[in-house]
Amino acid sequence: MSHPQTTVPEWQMTPRARKAFTVLIVSAVAVLLAGSAWMTYDFQFRQDSGLEACGSLAGGSSVELNESEYRALHGMFARSSRPLLREQGVRAIEAGVLTARGPSLFAVLHPSNAEAAALRSACVAEGALAD
Repeated sequence: MSHPQTTVPEWQMTPRARKAFTVLIVSAVAVLLAGSAWMTYDFQFRQDSGLEACGSLAGGSSVELNESEYRALHGMFARSSRPLLREQGVRAIEAGVLTARGPSLFAVLHPSNAEAAALRSACVAEGALAD
């Protein structure tokens, strides 16, 4: 004796399909929440390397650096995710090298007034320095 099969109307999902659909929706919402949390952290809380380096050259005064400090400062601007800081910072560092002398002193950086002003305005525009 067979039991008569009940038919499900086309517009109604079976319990198994409903469960799969619910899992899909919950998973999509979880992925969206995780992505938005990461973006918030990335943009708001993680400090950009170019922003960290802004104060070192924007004042226009001379900075004496050994080779590792020079490479670190150059790298901080070069890795910046903000194009204006990356461009102005690398330009100020490369153009501001006055001398390379002695075993412990690699370079004395002194950007010109125009380069320091351009870097300072880029730092102010990005919110790293107060106007």
